[in-house]
Amino acid sequence: MFAQNRDRVALAALLVALAVLVALHVRDHPALSHIDELQHMDYALKSPFHVPRHGDSIGQEAMREAACRGIDYPLRLGIDALGDWLHLTGERGIETLNPDSVPRAHLPPCESPELTPGQFPNSGLNTASPHPPVYYTATAVGGMVIEAAPGVGSPATGARLVGMLWLGAAAAVVWHALAGLGASTWVKALLIGSLAVSPTVLHESSIINPDATALLGGALVLAAALRWDAGRAPGWLLPLASLVAVWLKFTNSVAVGAAAAYLALRAWQRRDNLTTRQLRSRWAVVGAALALAVASILVWSAVQDARGHIPAEQLPTNAIYRVDSFQWDNLGDELFSALTPLRDPFVPDTLPRSLLEPLGDLLNLLVLAGLGAVAVCTAKGSNHRALAGASVAAMTATGVVTMIAGYLTLGVYFDTNPRYGLSLLPFAAAALVPVLDNRCVRWAATAVVLAAAGATLAGVAA
Repeated sequence: MFAQNRDRVALAALLVALAVLVALHVRDHPALSHIDELQHMDYALKSPFHVPRHGDSIGQEAMREAACRGIDYPLRLGIDALGDWLHLTGERGIETLNPDSVPRAHLPPCESPELTPGQFPNSGLNTASPHPPVYYTATAVGGMVIEAAPGVGSPATGARLVGMLWLGAAAAVVWHALAGLGASTWVKALLIGSLAVSPTVLHESSIINPDATALLGGALVLAAALRWDAGRAPGWLLPLASLVAVWLKFTNSVAVGAAAAYLALRAWQRRDNLTTRQLRSRWAVVGAALALAVASILVWSAVQDARGHIPAEQLPTNAIYRVDSFQWDNLGDELFSALTPLRDPFVPDTLPRSLLEPLGDLLNLLVLAGLGAVAVCTAKGSNHRALAGASVAAMTATGVVTMIAGYLTLGVYFDTNPRYGLSLLPFAAAALVPVLDNRCVRWAATAVVLAAAGATLAGVAA
């Protein structure tokens, strides 16, 4: 009983800590993120009773928020990304505040009596229209409740603070999934903390962007796969979890692929003990999960194409990436684009970038090294080895699958962003449980996590 109560207290403390980190990040980083937050914010502010069509313009409320907050654009991402931004802003370009700060797009003054879509990036079009509405509806409703709290004062801020709930829900699901694998309270807190304090996850959880659902989507699929594989859940649970994950954001479908790879590896490990009936049942469940994921993407895309004022390929964020042929020369690079999702973290200028960027890279390397250690050193037939293999396989495939899907559906090619693989992190965390059984490794990882959390807190406190 004491151990159970201690476990619950530890989870509650972790959830409070994550909420504080997100809330402080939101408070100290008011400018909109360069990751299309303007368009995602417009979608959320118009929800739950309106879903943008392809070609819809952003509304007055979103334009006013952008004009008053500004939009951060990280010049250090490189000249190619800068060129894309200049194209999308219609030659308005950027204004560099100082050599160490983040440039901001030229936007109309906050006090402008009239705002028009043409004054904003992407010609004022809502390029978030291809995304399904579940995230935006839930965020809009949650944001309305949070906006009523003292000190919030803005629908956009309320919607941003919903990121606490998305991250907290993901942490709770991962916590229980890790418990099923025999992880101790310390190990569970450490693994979840290492994901949450990474600059990539913290940033995505503190802005209006459906990538905030990636950890939750991946966690739901992971938990369903583990429970069904252990014989503790019905066969429909994994397809249902896959359906929820994909409708939160389509890129969460890579977690469904990871679950399929995990169950395939488990079948191989047990090949001498599984009956033909058990194998058929396994492939039926996996097939249903994959079919629902693919069907969801195709159906919603068809609905939005039918509703749209313009074809999806004419949206500015797609038009600049149009290609005449499949880019075979880039296929090799895409194999490593999502290894791992924590790579190349974005750190806003309100936080100590010189500390958090190296710490983010270190967390990334620790995940890779840990997965390698599990794959080589754990016992044959263990579910941790299968989880490590599934995680690496899915991370490797994410960029290639994205590249092929983009070309076949829209005729586009762009470098796959590592964050598209964020839903794979719960699988990686579950695989790393045996690595942290080593006391020295556990203390070293704890030091890195505490350093990242401390650097973040020091930045917002300053």
